[in-house]
Amino acid sequence: MSSNSYPQSQKIPKTWRKVKLGEVLEKVIDNRGKTPPLSNSGYPMIEVFSLSRDRKYPDINNIQKQKYVSENTYNNWFRSGHPKEGDILVSTVGTIAQWNLISTGSRYCIAQNVVALRPDRNKTIPEFLFNYFRQKKFIKQVEGIVIGASQPSVKLPHFLNLDIDLPPLKVQKRIANILSAFDDKIELNNKINQTLEQMAQAIFKEWFVKSEKSKIKSQKLGDFVKIISGHAFSSKLYIKYSRKALGVVTIKNVQDGHFITSCDSFISEENIPKNMSPECRIKEGDILLSLTGNVGRVCFVYGGEYLLNQRVAKLKPIDEKNRAFCYFLFRQPMLQNQLINMAKGSAQPNLSPIETGEVEILIPKQRTLDKFNDLVEPIYNRLVQNAVENQKLAELRDLLLPKLMSGEIRV
Repeated sequence: MSSNSYPQSQKIPKTWRKVKLGEVLEKVIDNRGKTPPLSNSGYPMIEVFSLSRDRKYPDINNIQKQKYVSENTYNNWFRSGHPKEGDILVSTVGTIAQWNLISTGSRYCIAQNVVALRPDRNKTIPEFLFNYFRQKKFIKQVEGIVIGASQPSVKLPHFLNLDIDLPPLKVQKRIANILSAFDDKIELNNKINQTLEQMAQAIFKEWFVKSEKSKIKSQKLGDFVKIISGHAFSSKLYIKYSRKALGVVTIKNVQDGHFITSCDSFISEENIPKNMSPECRIKEGDILLSLTGNVGRVCFVYGGEYLLNQRVAKLKPIDEKNRAFCYFLFRQPMLQNQLINMAKGSAQPNLSPIETGEVEILIPKQRTLDKFNDLVEPIYNRLVQNAVENQKLAELRDLLLPKLMSGEIRV
């Protein structure tokens, strides 16, 4: 059986058709070539790191990495055009099988290793096709055409030659509407969280960056927060996914302000090393800091209990009531840039927890911290609650997804 075929026993409804992906597209935008001149502002350039199956739309909020092009470059550099509303962005090199939709009114340009697929709306609905890509069945098809080990990639002709099961347009629309209801609620929660974080950051800056009155003498970070390294687990302990096992959180799970709940490795309870610190069991609300690669990234944990691997640290305030302050302190660009600059290693920057603890910062008096925490802790808790709700919505959506896409559930 070829990598882009399904088992003969898997039947689709009689009114559905099996077609090649390329047959239902109006256009493919592939801006391969040199990197265009960059700008400090303008139109966001979408790269592979901006794409994720965990989201509906691409992430352009990564302060450390986001690139822009000027309006002049946007209009004159990209010969094959730009993605527009309803196009599906797909990664073709590096992290494979990542895709997002272009939302209403968004104007982006795409970098190398990202292509934009424009569905032919006379044949398929963009929301349907995007959700079709999310299926494990389709992801396995894509994995079957990946070439290269050190730098995985997918050749575009091979990708466009993959089979898809296509229902009539009216059925596509009903399926898309059901799944979009979940995505729209998730997206609403994401926007609420984005607004809440902006509010909290504005309060933080007003209280502790612009105002000098609230500050006292400098203090070492290590005197305010414990920087706890993860455990060096042996790969021999790893098993496949199991409901009774705990996921191992690695550097890839820690994004800038965003936690990736899916793990590549799991360890059963009975195999957890006895010499592992209890602090390496992490739970909802815990704060993580990346120590390798893109150092200085900070996020909070949600979605259950996990195990913390090496090269990721847990930030535990000496006084637990300062948790909200700790999170927004480490989210400050000034501190993040300081950690990036002190990281060592040319090929792979590394941040030392000990040296991080030696960083001098200005900490306000505790009574000022108490007032700040009373104001901002509810915001932090709401951020975590919305993230937990999003995970539950995504799990329900993903449960329905294959049943809708196979015709098992008729709509």
